[in-house]
This record gives sequence, structure tokens and C-alpha cells, in this order.
Amino acid sequence: MPHRYNGRDENNIPNTDNEETMLISGVPDEYEQERRELPPLKRVNRRAYQPNKQQNQEYTYTHNEKNVYSESQLPPQFPHSSAPPPPMHQNTKEGDFYDYNDQPPEKYSEMKSSVSPADPIPFAPPPSHQKQPNRKKIKPVQEIPIEQPKSKKKRHHKSLLKRIIGRVFKIVLVLFLLMFGVYSCTSVSLIKKVQQVPSEGRNHSADDVGRGHVRSILVIGTDGRTAEERGRSDSMILFSLNSKTNEIIMTSFMRDSYVEIPNNGWDKLNAAYAYGGPDLLMDTIEYNFDVRIDDYVSVDFASFVSVVDAVGGVDIEVSNAEAEQINIILISEVNLLMGDDMYSDLLSGGGKLHLNGKQALSYSRIRNVGNNDFERTERQRRVMSLIFAKIKSFKPSVFKNLASDVIPDVSTNMTEFEMYLLSLRVPFAARYKTKQIQIPAEGTYYGADVDVGNVLQVDRNANIDIIDKEVFSKG
Repeated sequence: MPHRYNGRDENNIPNTDNEETMLISGVPDEYEQERRELPPLKRVNRRAYQPNKQQNQEYTYTHNEKNVYSESQLPPQFPHSSAPPPPMHQNTKEGDFYDYNDQPPEKYSEMKSSVSPADPIPFAPPPSHQKQPNRKKIKPVQEIPIEQPKSKKKRHHKSLLKRIIGRVFKIVLVLFLLMFGVYSCTSVSLIKKVQQVPSEGRNHSADDVGRGHVRSILVIGTDGRTAEERGRSDSMILFSLNSKTNEIIMTSFMRDSYVEIPNNGWDKLNAAYAYGGPDLLMDTIEYNFDVRIDDYVSVDFASFVSVVDAVGGVDIEVSNAEAEQINIILISEVNLLMGDDMYSDLLSGGGKLHLNGKQALSYSRIRNVGNNDFERTERQRRVMSLIFAKIKSFKPSVFKNLASDVIPDVSTNMTEFEMYLLSLRVPFAARYKTKQIQIPAEGTYYGADVDVGNVLQVDRNANIDIIDKEVFSKG
């Protein structure tokens, strides 16, 4: 075997190492320093690049990265290959990979000559830089809460409760409609029996601005003995329904009040009825006391007796003097008017008495006990209040007696439709409070003797203020 030094002694071989060629430990040359500054390269996987692999996938450089060496610098050494990596072909697309362990492609020398040293070396893009296809963003599907089925017992309980409430409501509605129908039929049957006397023409002189919450009806009690006899207005009570204060105000007008009767000069108030009937009487009260009157209801002596008997009589505290006057009036005119015996229905004395129709009429006409006409109007209001309280009881017997004995003798200027609307307010007015006043009020008049006899001179302005305050109050 030849000597490894070709027969030469190793001691005779000169040492050509010097400071320029010998690597001195601890002092790296420029090339070694540049190699340390470059990032390490890793071997590219032969398999195709898959973006969904784990994040620890091997990293490769691309030609888009700005890791380009200058001409004076050498490219990094690639392991497992003695040849430098070839440049990217013109037809090579971004994202193509080249495996440095493979042999150089054909015509490498031609490709090498066509690439300048300044051209960047293409590398495969990192996973984070790889372009992803355009995809529409899909909104996440919101989870719809699924209600847990309720227990059958609760649903059955609620459905049963709803059915019970529905049936009760239907029963109440049917009962209400039934009662309303019965009440309407009864009202219409009574209304048809009333004597209607249309007004020939009214001259309203009272101010009605701001007074729409009050409906006033004048109840006239005449002293006519028969239906054909007009007579004079023995009692005049104005019933006012105030919807603001929920009150029924009964205002009595003194028959001896000295007033101006339109187109008939000055006279007592009750004379207006004799001159022109109920229309002229309403116009006279409006003109002198500034109170609007919408309609009237007129009853005579016989109708008054029938009303009291229809409600079953009234209970009144009567003094001995009043009881004596009741007997006198019964004997002198009332028994004769009603076709009864002259001495029938006489009283034995005073006290808490139950009076029938004839006795109550005689009680309302007393003039010679107490303060004459003032106490007389007070008695009339007392009897009317008791009658009204009996009517509010809505007893079938009361309506039956009213329909057969009273209504045919009552006259009014209201139409059937107006009376029906008024009848619908009666159930609501039944809960109203009752208040009584008289005109002229105390301290607003004085007695005088004129050509028509003894009269009451009235302070007109003072009584207008009292009516406005008491009747048209808004609460």
C-alpha cells in the first residue's frame, strides 16, 4: 500500500499555514460572522403544503419576503445539497415549492444565467402569509332556547280558570242585556201613556254658557180640578240634575213672588201659568231668575193623589195644628174632588203618621200654619222627596200602579225619545244626594201690598247669585 504521503516523510512536508490562512480560535472571520447572523434554514417537507396542519409546521421563505442579499454577500449554504437553489421559473406561481434535496432541474445553467444576483431567491410562503380564498362570512346560528314543556296540571288549571271566567262574563253580559231590555221595554210602555203637549215656542232668556252639566225640569202642580181645567200653578218645583256634584237640587219658587211676566206686565208668579200655560211660566222664571229650564212635567190634584197612593203613601211627622188643617181641607174640597164622603180619612191628631194620597195633598196645601207660603213650599218639597225615595226602590208594584193610575194624567212637552234618554239617567240619579232651596231665599225679599194683593218683593240679583251657586255648582 503506498504511503499516504507518496513516499515522502511527513516531516519534510512544509507547513503552509500562516495567520492569513489559519483559523484562529476566538476570532471568526467575516464569512463566519455573516453566517451566524443569518437565520437557520430547515428542510422542506416533500409533501404538499397543507394550511390546516398544526402551527409547528416547518417554516420556509418566499420571494415576497425582504430577505435579499446584496451582491457582495454570499447566499447561505444549504444542507444536503452542493448546488445553490435554482431561481423560480417564469411560469412558477407564488406558493410553489422547491425541494433542495432534489437534483437541479434541467437547463439549470440557462436559468442561472438569466437571473441576476440582485434578484430575490424565491421561497415558499409561511402559513400566515398564504392567501386564503374569498369566502362569505356566515353568521353564527343563534341558539333558540327550547322551552321546557309545562306540566299538564298547570295548563289544565289555567285553561279551566279561563273557561270559568269566560262563562261568568258571558252570563253577566246576558243578564245585563236582559235587564236592560226589560227596563227599556217598561220605560217605553210608560212613556207612550204620557200626554205629550209640544211647546208652541220658547223664548229662552237665561244664560246657558258653562251650564251644560245641569238638566232642569220644572214640575208644576196645578189647582185644576179636572183635566180640561188649566187653573193656576199651585206649586212650582224645579228638579235639577247636576252631573258634576252628583246632586238633585229641588228649588221651590214662591207662588206670591212679584215678578215681570213677559208681555203681561207685573203680577204674581203663579199667574203666568193662567196667562200662557207651562211655556209662559218657564219663560217667566228664566227671565226673572236667570235659570234655564229645559222641560216641564205637569200634574193636577188627581194626579198628585194617584202618585202618593201608587208608592204606598208617605210617613210624615205632623203637628196637631197641621192635623187640624188637613181635616179642614179634606172636608172642604179634597173629598168632594175625589168623589168620596165628606168626612172620610180624617185624622185624630198629630204625630208620626202614615198619610195616603188625599191626606198628603191636604198636607201640601196648608197655608195658615207657620210662615204661610214659605212653610207651605217646604211641605211640598218634603212630600216630593218621600215620593222620589219610594220610586228609587224600583219595586214592581210601584211601577205597575204608576203605569195604570198616574202616567195617563201626566203631561209634558218632551218627546218620546227625550223621555227615554231621561229614563236611562234615572238609575244613575238614584244615588245622587238631594238638596232643597227656596226662592226667594231668606233675607232677599220683603212683603208689600200692591194692586194684585199681598206679594213678595224680590231682590232679583241676590237670588240669581244663590241659584248660580247652589244649582250650577261644579263641585
